[in-house]
Amino acid sequence: MFRTTSSLFSKQAIEFSQRFNANIALYQKQISSGEKIHRPSDDPIGFKQVITINARVETLSAELSNVADAEGKLNHSVSQLTTANDLLVTARSITLQAIQANSDSERQSFAIEIENILSSLQNIALSSQAGAHLFGGTKTNAPPFRFENPAVPGATLSAEYLGSDQPSVSYIGQAISVKTFYVGSEVFEASGRKPAVVVGTTGAKAGSGTANLVGRATLKVQHELTTYQGGSGIAAGTDSVAKDTVIGPAGRHTLRIVDTAGDGSSGTVSLNDGPVVSFTNADSNLEVVGADGLKVFVNTTSITPGFSGNVDITATGNVSVDGGASSTPITFSNNQNVTDSTSGRFVPIDSSQISKAGDDYIEFPGTSNAFQTLYELVQDLKGSRQLSNTDLAASLNRRLGDLESASNKILDVVGQQSAALFSLRQLGNRIEDFQLDSRIQLNDIQATDVSETILKLRNDQALLEYTYSVTAQISSVQLINFLR
Repeated sequence: MFRTTSSLFSKQAIEFSQRFNANIALYQKQISSGEKIHRPSDDPIGFKQVITINARVETLSAELSNVADAEGKLNHSVSQLTTANDLLVTARSITLQAIQANSDSERQSFAIEIENILSSLQNIALSSQAGAHLFGGTKTNAPPFRFENPAVPGATLSAEYLGSDQPSVSYIGQAISVKTFYVGSEVFEASGRKPAVVVGTTGAKAGSGTANLVGRATLKVQHELTTYQGGSGIAAGTDSVAKDTVIGPAGRHTLRIVDTAGDGSSGTVSLNDGPVVSFTNADSNLEVVGADGLKVFVNTTSITPGFSGNVDITATGNVSVDGGASSTPITFSNNQNVTDSTSGRFVPIDSSQISKAGDDYIEFPGTSNAFQTLYELVQDLKGSRQLSNTDLAASLNRRLGDLESASNKILDVVGQQSAALFSLRQLGNRIEDFQLDSRIQLNDIQATDVSETILKLRNDQALLEYTYSVTAQISSVQLINFLR
């Protein structure tokens, strides 16, 4: 039979005391820490939920950090590009004023302003954030551009892009990405090739083919050899090769000879119906200048006696676009390619109407990036090409078009970045909402309900005191209880 003994009472008292003390200690810990789950044994299911939700909160925190980092990069880039656009707008305003300028001193002062704008734009292109270059794509550890003055006179600024052709991307989570460091060659790129323009008086024109030279170049037209139609006895003078300026196929230029002495010993000679120049049979290097300013040096020592009439001139030449480093014979055709030996690029030239030696200037509108456009504008304002007022105004107007295209390109990029910033802000708000929901859920699972826990604590304290009281009474041995 089951017997109730003092040993059983003691054992139960100890068990109840330990249980209530453990509960009291647990409730005290929950109240002081604010958390009701500290180890898996406290609540196995709840502990697993806590781990899962904490991982989710940490992931959302990392995504928020990525959003903030991407926003910082894009905001800095937008600020820099907005400044760049302001510089180009200022350059356009200065150019409009320069078109109306009447003095070289005014243009020189405008050139200085544009030089400062160019320097500022170059600094923007090389700008960085925390050591990472903004406009180098994925190659952020080195300057994205190298600027050098042209090696060939008349060419444009060298603005070599050294960065990556791929933009740098920041990832938000596993499926969302946003461009942060853009490709500089695309941000400041040219607007797109337009037909070449030849400015000058040699008679050269742009050919029908498509050039791949960029910016601008000097077309140097040089005289080679002058020969005369037979029968007159006239020949090229000793300075003919070096100093003749006529160029063209037979008949483009004519020399009129009149033997006034009748025996070829003296007479007159004129070029292209220009001023008459007297000669004798002692002149081996006679300079004859035409009405158009062209000149030839002739040898009149062997004029055919009694010859009077026109003599067709054939004058060969060559053209060069690399400052004379290489040259191409003039074929007097509608389309011949002239190659720049320094870059390997070429330009088609219509040489059919070339009539004189000299320097022409070729422009390739739409091929100059923002830096090159500003450099070319400076050179025009400084008068480096010595253009007429009409040609200068036309050139400045072309630069206006290039500046507007460069500005529009930069604004397009700013628009893309602004849209990305808006999306990032929206995404950040959603992530913050998800994070708040997760923390509320975590709080519901893990946080201590203080009022409820205090009630439980007091209840277990009361039970503990009751246990002690009952145990004390039962364990108390009195004579009367013993006798009973």
